[in-house]
Amino acid sequence: MKPTPEQKLAPPAGISPEAEALVAETLAGPARDLTGPVSEIRARVREAFTPACEAVIADTGVTLSDRVIAGVPSMVIDPPRKHGTRKIVYFFGGGFALGSPFEDIPISAALAVQTGAQVIAPIYPLAPENPFPAGLDACTAVARAVLEEDPDTCIVGESAGGNFALATALRLRAEGTLGPRALALLSPAADLGSKGDSFAAKRDPFLIAEDTAFFESNYLPAEVDRRHPDVSPIYGNFNAGFPPVFITTGTRDLFLSICVRLERALREAGVDATLRVWEGMWHVFEFYTQTPEARASLAEIADFLNRHYQSH
Repeated sequence: MKPTPEQKLAPPAGISPEAEALVAETLAGPARDLTGPVSEIRARVREAFTPACEAVIADTGVTLSDRVIAGVPSMVIDPPRKHGTRKIVYFFGGGFALGSPFEDIPISAALAVQTGAQVIAPIYPLAPENPFPAGLDACTAVARAVLEEDPDTCIVGESAGGNFALATALRLRAEGTLGPRALALLSPAADLGSKGDSFAAKRDPFLIAEDTAFFESNYLPAEVDRRHPDVSPIYGNFNAGFPPVFITTGTRDLFLSICVRLERALREAGVDATLRVWEGMWHVFEFYTQTPEARASLAEIADFLNRHYQSH
């Protein structure tokens, strides 16, 4: 029986063929290699991601440039068509120890194009050479400087960058600095203490709990309180005056429980918080823009940001 025009079709129970193929390829391939000097691990990650990132730059037409902001070197991503003076401060992920803004181009370029915003991505110092709070200090300094230059700015972060985005907004609010218009957090590492059920479920094909232990051991000195808001911003002092927050995750995301708990903490504090849980998706699935789920999620994030800019 065919549905009537009045009936709406439910979202599919499952994932796209593109996502299925990506998962199968990942599961069939070698496990993530986090052995050896951190500098070598970073080089392997960069080499693996470079073809996809270069393809995105060519496809989107974004231009990259360098700028030092508040003493922090940063990558600036400009879309082909800008929308006024809109800006996004973007914090990349990588477990506080790996990555750079270049490796996150599939996400930042898409958001630049779909919002017309200039994206400013700090090249924050990485652990273990620069443990907590060096990365957060750099991110806060850049966000503060950009917001002073243009209050009509949003902040976006993924994974470790989501931790920095949320912690930065809390810091700025505590010091009385004007905060961002809105925050978008992709699978944020908002709690480095209590993780939740999804860590026990172990369903993420791209990130395992043992990886996070490696990253955290490099980033956090043993004496640091894991429940301090600078470390685990889920324990921050939120209230109704906090900027709107959009959180994305997936049913296979290792950080699903963290995202669910974060949304509840924000909502119960009166924050305008939205949680999007994508069927069958994994940690920061938005990076894999060859999948329709990633493209759809990035479009939703861009729509959220567009709604909160004051300069339309």
